[in-house]
Amino acid sequence: MSKNYCYILLGTMTFFLISCNLSDFQLDKLIQPTDLNHVIYRPVSSGTYVVKDYAAVPGLGNASVVVDSLSFNSIHYPLNGMTFNTTGTDSMVVIIKTVNETPMKYRYRLSFTGTIMDSGSKSEFLDAATIDTQGDVIEASKDSLEFKLDTTDVKNLGMATQMDLSITLYKPDNGIVIANILKNSRISFKIGFRAPINLLKTKL
Repeated sequence: MSKNYCYILLGTMTFFLISCNLSDFQLDKLIQPTDLNHVIYRPVSSGTYVVKDYAAVPGLGNASVVVDSLSFNSIHYPLNGMTFNTTGTDSMVVIIKTVNETPMKYRYRLSFTGTIMDSGSKSEFLDAATIDTQGDVIEASKDSLEFKLDTTDVKNLGMATQMDLSITLYKPDNGIVIANILKNSRISFKIGFRAPINLLKTKL
């Protein structure tokens, strides 16, 4: 190979290195693990529950309900048809969205395999629907709470066959609760998971 050819080759390589913008390749992203984390969201279950189907409401017709609290029968969400692959997952967030159309305040607990998510840990009571002077519901209340699961909780979820939901209603701060209105009112739940997936820990 002649010296002139070598000089031409070296010059060409130098030109391309100078003209090439390395930032176009975003090579810095390859050394930042946080940029390799992605988040997935998975809805799990939802349901709307009429009070009279899950709790014994005292009183008939337009009689006032004077109890301080009213507990629902436990509601179960089977997980048999779901698979949770916890590889590469250090934590997970359970998102619970609720719509309360009952004239009473409420509190709930969602649990599985020893892990308990209690709305009372976020707020003592969640709001009742807005009612008028006659006890009729005029506007539902809406809430969205998030519960972070640690590594142990995530592993427990992987072994769980169902989640259990318990709901308790409490008398409102103001207004009256009419038996017939309460019996036919509803409360709705939507439950989902949000999880960061660390690709550095996922076996390819």
